[in-house]
Parts: sequence; C-alpha cells; structure tokens
Amino acid sequence: MIRLIVVEPEGSYNVGFIARLVKNFEVDEFYLVNPKCKMEEAINFSAQGRDILEKKALIVSAFDDAIKDLDIKIATSSIADNEGDLLRRSIKPWEIGKFISDDKKIGLIFGRESVGLTREEIFKSDFLLHIPGNPAYPVLNLSHAVSIVLYEVYKLRTSSIKNENISNESIKLMELYSRKIIDSLKRSEGDEYMYVVLKRVLLKGVSSEIEAKTIVRLLRKIYVKISIAEGKKVDEIE
Repeated sequence: MIRLIVVEPEGSYNVGFIARLVKNFEVDEFYLVNPKCKMEEAINFSAQGRDILEKKALIVSAFDDAIKDLDIKIATSSIADNEGDLLRRSIKPWEIGKFISDDKKIGLIFGRESVGLTREEIFKSDFLLHIPGNPAYPVLNLSHAVSIVLYEVYKLRTSSIKNENISNESIKLMELYSRKIIDSLKRSEGDEYMYVVLKRVLLKGVSSEIEAKTIVRLLRKIYVKISIAEGKKVDEIE
C-alpha cells in the first residue's frame, strides 16, 4: 500500500497536478497536511484527477496524523548528503524496491514548495530520499519530484520481479531494539542521530526475513546485556 503525503503545500496548481499523478500511478492513499493553498483552485488544475481531490484526498492538521500507522516512512528533500549531516544521508528512488510489498504501508512524504520538510519531520521518517540532478540546480518543482518518485514506485509495483519480503514484525522489532539500545547509550547532545543511522543501515542492509530475524536476536541480546549491566529491568517484548 502506498500513501502519498504532501505537507503544507502552498501552490494550488501543484496540488491539482499531484492529484492527477495519484490517478496516473494508482496511489492508494493521498494525504494533505494542513494545506496552505485554496483547494477550490486546486480542483481547476486537476483535470481527470478531480475526483481524487473531491473524494479520495484526506486533509489532516498535523504531520503525526499522516504517518502514525505507516510501516515505512520515506521523506524527500532536494538537500541531501551534506558532509557531516547524518540526518540528510539519502537513498535514491530506485533503491526503495525492497520495501514495496502488498502487506506494508509505505509513506512517501513531500514538503513545502518554499522550505521542504523540517528536520523534525525528517527525523520522524525512516529514510530520506533524494532525486539526483544537476548539482548547480538540484531543486525540482514539487509536482515534478512527485511524478519521478511515483513512476519509480509504479515500475516496482508492476514488475514481475519481486524482492524477498521482510515482515512488518521484524522491521518494527529492529526499530524498537535500535531505539532502546541508543537510548541506553545516549550520553550527549546529538547522540540521537545514532538511532537514525543505525535504523537506516539495518533496514537498507537486510535483504531477507532470516537475516532480519537474526539481527533482531542480536539487537535483543545487546539490549539485555546493557540493561542487566545497568541494573535495569528488561522489557519483555518478544
């Protein structure tokens, strides 16, 4: 399942064009977070996607409302891979195939035309996706960026070649134990980014369910040892 999320869009024309793309590429859900444009005007730009805005689009007031039930959250940005900025280490559109499956809720998150997504919104996501282009002019129009990503996802969803599926349970447990381990080790400001890096590395690197379960067992053993060493109660998660 694919959910397209656009956070505080400012241009009615972009919202209208994106509604057309939702229909073009058979996106399952379309969320708009606190849109800053006039939805009546957006409908005028939507052409055959008019019904998407009138019947399918769900408008929510907060970012957390749009992402709360997702299995994988993929934020997007034209600013990525800055030296020393761990939060902005990125993946490319063609690298998300391993997460696309019928039993997972995948969120593709796009930000404001003027400033994109905030660092807090990126931090709450699992990955940052970047569309590579001319380094001298890397910023794409919002609807153009959405079209590129949705096309890549559509190719993956309709391809006869499928990636081995990693269960939602394993994904959640890897995230959970990563969070607990980092929380136990966190000692100084900035250490929270260790969680982002660890989670991304694990999700990108694991290629099968057996690997995922092995990593979960390893992370749990590390968590248990740290908890015992610090005299803390070990949560019974499994």
